[in-house]
Amino acid sequence: MSFEYQETFGARIRQFFTELFGSKLVARLEEDILRLRNDYDQRLHDKDVMIAALREEKALLMSKITVYEMTIMPHASRTGAEVVAYQKPTKPSFNFLEMPPEKSRWQKVQEEHDARMAQELAEEAAKKT
Repeated sequence: MSFEYQETFGARIRQFFTELFGSKLVARLEEDILRLRNDYDQRLHDKDVMIAALREEKALLMSKITVYEMTIMPHASRTGAEVVAYQKPTKPSFNFLEMPPEKSRWQKVQEEHDARMAQELAEEAAKKT
């Protein structure tokens, strides 16, 4: 009689752990975590793109200001002409390229692992020859 009780108690424990770790809730939470990580990585990429666009706009506006200072100030006053004579304007550079999407942490880890495996295979091949 006691042996049967132990068996049902063990079955209950196994059932509890199966329900605890194998439930749909756990799968849903894992999906939510993955979705949040991807959203976070996308927001970081969007932030970097926005910063690059703002830097480009700033460079464009600074070049316009330089053009205005070079054309209007010398004609408006003698001191303006002296200031312009001593300044050498810098040429703006508009080399802003499209930024590729940033790799996720998992992709970075995967690439590091692949590189390590390729290196180990190369070392083994070198040892054999």
